[in-house]
Amino acid sequence: MKIFGQVFKYSLAIVLAISTLLPSGAVTLDEARELYKAGKFDEAAPVFKAQLKRKPNDGSLNHWYGVCLFHAKKYDEAEKYLKIGVKRKVLESPHFLGDVYMAQYRFDEAAESYQDYIDALEKARKQVPDSITEAMARARKAKLMLRHVEQVPIIDSLIVDADSFFKHYKMTPESGRIGTAEMLGVAIPDSTVGYMPQRGDKVFFGMPNGETGYDLCSMNKFTDGRWSRISPLPEGVNTPRDEAYPFFLNDGVTLYFASNGEGSIGGYDIFITRLNLENNTYLKPENVGMPFNSVFNDYMMAVDEMLNIGWFVSDRELIPGKVTVYLFIPNESKRTYDLDSVQTDIKSLALIRSIRDSWPEGADYTELLDKLNHIKEIQTVARPDFVFAIYNGIHYTHLDQFTSAEARNLYVKANETRKHIAQLEAEAAKLRPKYAKSEGTTRQRLAAEIGSLEAQLLTLYPQPGEYENQARKAEIDALQKRR
Repeated sequence: MKIFGQVFKYSLAIVLAISTLLPSGAVTLDEARELYKAGKFDEAAPVFKAQLKRKPNDGSLNHWYGVCLFHAKKYDEAEKYLKIGVKRKVLESPHFLGDVYMAQYRFDEAAESYQDYIDALEKARKQVPDSITEAMARARKAKLMLRHVEQVPIIDSLIVDADSFFKHYKMTPESGRIGTAEMLGVAIPDSTVGYMPQRGDKVFFGMPNGETGYDLCSMNKFTDGRWSRISPLPEGVNTPRDEAYPFFLNDGVTLYFASNGEGSIGGYDIFITRLNLENNTYLKPENVGMPFNSVFNDYMMAVDEMLNIGWFVSDRELIPGKVTVYLFIPNESKRTYDLDSVQTDIKSLALIRSIRDSWPEGADYTELLDKLNHIKEIQTVARPDFVFAIYNGIHYTHLDQFTSAEARNLYVKANETRKHIAQLEAEAAKLRPKYAKSEGTTRQRLAAEIGSLEAQLLTLYPQPGEYENQARKAEIDALQKRR
């Protein structure tokens, strides 16, 4: 019995020791690797952490756990483990270590790490992906931008819900309005935020293109209250990546927008361009630089020229579901910090760690902020949803005016068909430039796709008018029966 008791205690000790190394739910290492491959880093991380207690120098475990920490935005912790992965020759570790350095604004080290990754791939006779070449370009561009941070007063910042940031842009009516379809009173996609100038005869927005993301598009309002078809903005702004969050200055030609394409240093960056009125194309967009842009997402720059106040949004604070709305005073001409004389860390100024560090000596913006806070929010004007002529001067402007359910459904179907037409037109417009530049089987495939879209459009074009005529007849019949 004494021997049995000793064996039992020894076995129990082993069980307890093993249990301390396993996370709750007893997920195995193999299962954790599958979670990791599926992108479920928060679920895989506890398993890797537990395993590292037994094998602290294991290269793969350090790499996996470091990547999990990176995705959790714990960059300082991730660096430690990824460096061990690099030391242990884990192929992908330099790649993620470069990403960690980018997030920490250590751009020289990021470029070196990306180069180490490229060298390792070439040594292993593996193809260097375009994404790592782009990452190297972003690191070099960010390094250059950090040397030219604009000296602009950031007078306030607000942490707000990401889904409704635009409600905190208290602009004067002369600067137009920013908001959703409901706020602007026009049928733009639910997933986008649009801009409408003061006159209310145009709207600009990012349109999902069904292929790569968003394109900048517009619609014009007719004199009868109807809106035109959705059209991509003229050549010069849309790219194979995403473009969204447009805003025009009062001159109607200066455009701010956000893009995650070429020239961005990470996520969305804010760009500026101008419309060339002679040929109706946009000049090559320019990145507005730091502190407006960061290696995170920055977008929706707007400037109220009446108040001389600007706004932009960023998720650089890394708060889930939240973004920061920054208020700034625009410069008449760009002025950058002198790196030899600036007393504050330039990285801190670029990241806007302290808004007061951006103020000129002796500046006080209390009165300006008070004035801004007392501007009444622009109320959504009660606009008609549409203008639909029935007969003898009778026009419907809201769906609840229909007497006939059949007529209402037909009218809704007409509008849904118009939206479908606009989406197909946007897809075709996106494919045509690719077709013109392509060759061989790719050209044939694109020709078939464009032909299919055009055939669908030819079928769809007459349908909205037909549905409206049917709706009008059904409504007139219903009204006559009520008499």
